[in-house]
Amino acid sequence: MTVTVTVEASATETCTSPTRRHTARARFPPRPAAVDWPATRHPRKQVLNRLAGPPFVLAKPDSQHKRHHGLQGLLGWLADQPGQSWQQRWAASGADAAGAGWRELPARWLHDHGQHAEWRHAVLTGALAVAVAADIVRPSLSWLLSGAVGQGALVRNLAQVRDPEGFARLRSLCADLPDVSSSVATMTLHRTAVIVAAKGGTIAEITVGDVLELLDAEAHDHRKTTVGIGVFYRALHRMGTFGERAPATLQQLRTTGPRTPEELIDRYHLACEPVRDLLIAYLRERQPALDYTSLESLSYHLGKLFWADIENHHPASTACSCRTRSPKTGNGACRRK
Repeated sequence: MTVTVTVEASATETCTSPTRRHTARARFPPRPAAVDWPATRHPRKQVLNRLAGPPFVLAKPDSQHKRHHGLQGLLGWLADQPGQSWQQRWAASGADAAGAGWRELPARWLHDHGQHAEWRHAVLTGALAVAVAADIVRPSLSWLLSGAVGQGALVRNLAQVRDPEGFARLRSLCADLPDVSSSVATMTLHRTAVIVAAKGGTIAEITVGDVLELLDAEAHDHRKTTVGIGVFYRALHRMGTFGERAPATLQQLRTTGPRTPEELIDRYHLACEPVRDLLIAYLRERQPALDYTSLESLSYHLGKLFWADIENHHPASTACSCRTRSPKTGNGACRRK
């Protein structure tokens, strides 16, 4: 039932203390917002030519004609702002800071240039979702969460031109998850689109830190409902977006504190106890000089990618022959070959 999902998600958010949330953010920092990238420096003519071809072309000629006029108006407005890139001009225009009221700025520009008409204003502002999908500009999380652009338009454009396969997989996964209503699935797609729009790239590049940053922004800036956040995290996790080190659920992520060196290594169930003890001792030695994220990364590379891989795929090349350590006592026997 949908109620089950709602209660679980809400409980996850309301029962998480600020300390736990900050700990999770420290373990999984978000990607920084980029200030420059190739597409945002393309000249105006190149941008228009690119957006006049597949996959940006609409099926209906009349709709495509309006989109073309809208893109011309949008780029014309941005070109009048100071900056060396479209992103710099977007920031200088004041539109990002204006949030949901950003449409007043291009309306004023149209009026000042003697081009004010409702249809021109509508197609100009409507073209922004296309420019975002094309990675010409990347609005901030706060702007995207303010309702400045329609949820449907953002998802639709990103799914069409940026990451068709990723959004199709996510949509299918939401449909297959039990107890997920259509409204929660829609919210999952929108939250995902917000991250992709703000950070660039595709769904596969989203990190745990990006998700935590978005959820904190929702809670702090806009007091949005927490319904569906557990499904949102779980869906991206099941897609394999976060990698093996990420907890399977948002609740686990936000209620688990920093692990000890023993806990970090024992995640990989190493059979050879002397090697396990050696790795733990090494992590303890390095711990004072490392932040937790670096310590966890080091344990992953040594425990999972190095020794666990040898035990799983090359047992003959290990230095000792070991019984599996007891899950209750942690004891095991190991002898040299």
